Amino acid sequence: MDTRPPATPAPSPLAGQPLTAILTFVLIVTVLYLGRGIIVPLVLAVLLAFALGPVVNALRRVRIPHIVAILVAVLAAIVLIGAIAYTAVSQFIALAGDLPRYQATISEKLRMAQETFGGGQVIDRLVSTIERVGAQIESNTEGFTVDEGDPIPVVIADDGGGALEIAQSVLFSIVGPLASLLIVTIFLIFLLLEREELRDRFLKLVSRGDLRSSTEAMNEASERVGRYLLAQASVNMAYGVLFAAGLFLIGVPNAILWGLLATIFRYIPFVGTLIIASVPILLAIAVDPGWSMLLWVIGLYLALEAISNNFIEPRLYGNSTGLTPLAVLVAAMFWATLWGPIGLIVSMPLTVCIVVMARYVPGLSFIETMLGSAPVLLPQERFYQRLIAGNAEEATEVADREIEDGDVARFYDEIAVPALRLAEADIAGDLADPSHRHRVVETLAEVIENIEGTADPANGGEETRVLVFGGKTELDQAIALMVAERVRAAGFPVRVMAPVTLRKEGIAQLDLSGTDVACLCYLGAKPEIYARYAARRLKRIRPHIHVIAGYFHPDLRASGREGTSEDIDVVTHTIALAESSITAALGAEGETAPGPTPSSDETRLAARALSAQAAADPAIAHALRRLAQSAGATVAMVTVVPLGEEFAEDHKSSHAEHLAREVLARKGTLIIEDLQHSPYAHLRSVVESGVRAYAGVPVALDDRQMGAVLAVFDQEPRLYEDVQVNRIEQSAQLLASDLQSLLARREAEEKEAID
Repeated sequence: MDTRPPATPAPSPLAGQPLTAILTFVLIVTVLYLGRGIIVPLVLAVLLAFALGPVVNALRRVRIPHIVAILVAVLAAIVLIGAIAYTAVSQFIALAGDLPRYQATISEKLRMAQETFGGGQVIDRLVSTIERVGAQIESNTEGFTVDEGDPIPVVIADDGGGALEIAQSVLFSIVGPLASLLIVTIFLIFLLLEREELRDRFLKLVSRGDLRSSTEAMNEASERVGRYLLAQASVNMAYGVLFAAGLFLIGVPNAILWGLLATIFRYIPFVGTLIIASVPILLAIAVDPGWSMLLWVIGLYLALEAISNNFIEPRLYGNSTGLTPLAVLVAAMFWATLWGPIGLIVSMPLTVCIVVMARYVPGLSFIETMLGSAPVLLPQERFYQRLIAGNAEEATEVADREIEDGDVARFYDEIAVPALRLAEADIAGDLADPSHRHRVVETLAEVIENIEGTADPANGGEETRVLVFGGKTELDQAIALMVAERVRAAGFPVRVMAPVTLRKEGIAQLDLSGTDVACLCYLGAKPEIYARYAARRLKRIRPHIHVIAGYFHPDLRASGREGTSEDIDVVTHTIALAESSITAALGAEGETAPGPTPSSDETRLAARALSAQAAADPAIAHALRRLAQSAGATVAMVTVVPLGEEFAEDHKSSHAEHLAREVLARKGTLIIEDLQHSPYAHLRSVVESGVRAYAGVPVALDDRQMGAVLAVFDQEPRLYEDVQVNRIEQSAQLLASDLQSLLARREAEEKEAID
C-alpha cells in the first residue's frame, strides 16, 4: 500500500468556468436526446459487440473464417432473441385466454375481504368491475357476442379510408421494430468486422500522442464492461430459470413467461424484478382459492432476491462496475429520461464506460469522484480526518478494518504514520492551529489504547529497559507511543519519554542505570543532526546503551541514507523494523546482546555470502529443486537478508532480497499472485527479473542480525494452493537446520581466521 501523502490533484480545465461546464452538459444532453434514433441503435450494437466478441474469438480459434464466425455469432443472437420473443408472445396469448376463468376466484376473495373488514363502496365497485371485465373478455373470445344485456346498436360507417388507416397502423407497428432490429444488426456486423480498425482510429483520435494511457483506458473499459455484461447475463438467466421452475412447482400458470420476463427485467436496476414479480403475485391471488400459493410466490421471490443480492452478485460482480449504488440509480433515471426503456437497460454499461474514460481524462476526473465506487479518500486520509475531528470511535473502526489480519505494526506504518505526516504538512502550511495538533495526538493515543488493549501503560514497578523518545514535537511522541506499544506487546518493559527530555537539561536528569536500549523517533525531514547530538548525550551518561534512531520521513526512507554514526547503532524507517531492532538488541531471552553491533554493510555482505553458500550446498540445492518441481514453480531459493534494515532502491538489492524483507516484516507467509500488478510493481528489480508469482516463508534462523526466507518463484501469474503452501512451509522447517549448520560453520571459520 502506498503510504506517501497524495499529491494535490491538478485542477480541472473547467474549474472556475461553471457556465462553460453547464453549457457543455446541456449541449451533450441535447445531442443525445435529438439523435437517439441513430445513437440508441449504435449503442445497442456496441454492447452486443462486447458480448459477442468472445464468441467470435472462440470460433476463429477453431479455424472458422472471420466473416463466417461473425455471421454465425450474429445469427445465433438473432435466433435466441427471436425464440425468446416468440415464447413470450405465445405465453401472453395463452394467459389472455385463461383470464376469464379467474374471475370467480377474485370476486370471492374480494367478498371475503368485504365481510372481514366491513362493507365499503370501494370493494363493491371493485367486484362489479371485475365481473364486467370478465364478461367482456369471455364474450370477445366467443365470437364477439354478448349473452346478457340489451342489444348493442350497430352503426355501419363507410368513410373509404378506415381499412387503409388500419393497414398502415399495423404495418408501421411491425416495420418500426424490424427496422430498428435491422439497423442494430448492420451496425453490429460492421463493428465486429472492423473492430481492430475502429479501435486504432479511436485511439488515434483521443490519444493525443499518449497511446499508453488511451490504450489502458480502452482495455479497462472493454474488460470491465465485458466482464459485467457476462456476469449480469449469467445471473439474470439463472435467476429466470429458478424463478420459472419455482413458479411451475408452486402451480402458477405461464411460469415460463414470468421466468423470461424476470430475466429481461433484471437489467432494470433495483426495481426490475419487483415490477415483474408483482404480476405472478397478483395471479396467485386469482388462481388459488386459498392463500398458500400467494405466500409461496412471495417467499420464492424474497429467497431469490436475498441469495442473488447478498451472495451471488457481490462475488461475481465485485468491483467490475466501479459505480456506487446511488450512481447506478441516478444513471438509470438519467438514461431512462433520455431514451425510455432502452435507456434503463443500457444505463449501467454506458455509465461504466464514462467513468473509466473520466479516470484517464484530467478534465473529467470529477465524474469518477462523483460516480465511482473507489474511495475518494485514501485510508490514511480517512484516518487523519477522524483524528482531526477527535472521533476516537470512528478512528478505531477504521483501524480495526485495516488490521483484520492482526498485523498492527503494518497498520502503524501504512496508515497511522502517513496520517501524522499529513498533520505535519498542515502544520508546515499553517493550516492547523495547536489545538488541532493536540487533538490529533490525543485521539491517536486513545485509538492505540483501544486496538492494543493496554488500559494502563505503567510498568508496575518493573525495571524499564527500553526508553522510547519523541524527537522534537508531539507528533514524534505519537510515533514513540506506537513503537513502545509494539515493544510492550513483545513482552519487554518500556517507557515513552516526551521530546523535552532529549534537551541538554532533560537528559542530565534521566536515570539510565537500568536502561539497555534507547529509541529516538523523528518525523521531520532532517533529523540526523538532532539524533546525533541526543545519542551522544545518552552515551555520555551510559556508554553501553544501544541507540536506535527511527527516521520516519518518506524522503529519508526513499533515499536510503543510513544516518548511522559512532553514537547511533541502528537506523530504521518503520515501526515494524524499530520493534525488531529493539527486541534483537535486548536478545531472544530478554538479555542485552553483548559486544558491538556489526555495521549494516558488513551484515549485508555476510547475508549475501550465506545465501551463496546455501545455493552451492549440494543437499540444500537438491531440496530446492525437489520443492520447485513439487510446487510446479520455475525456481526455489533461500535468501538471507539483514534484520532491522529498510529497503531502498539505491541499495541495488535484488527482487528476492526485497521480497524476503517483506516476508520477515510480516513474520508469516507472503503469497503474491502477480507481482506485475502488486504494490511491488514499481520496483525496478522486480520488473526486470521477469518473475510474476511469488510464495515466501520465513526460515527459523538463530541469529540476531540476519533472517532467512525460503521462496518459490514462477514466471507466469498463479495462485499457490494450500497444499503447495504447506509443502513450502514444511520445507522451510527442514532447511532451518541446514542453514543453521552453514551459519555455525561460517562463524567458526571467521573465528579461526581471527585467531
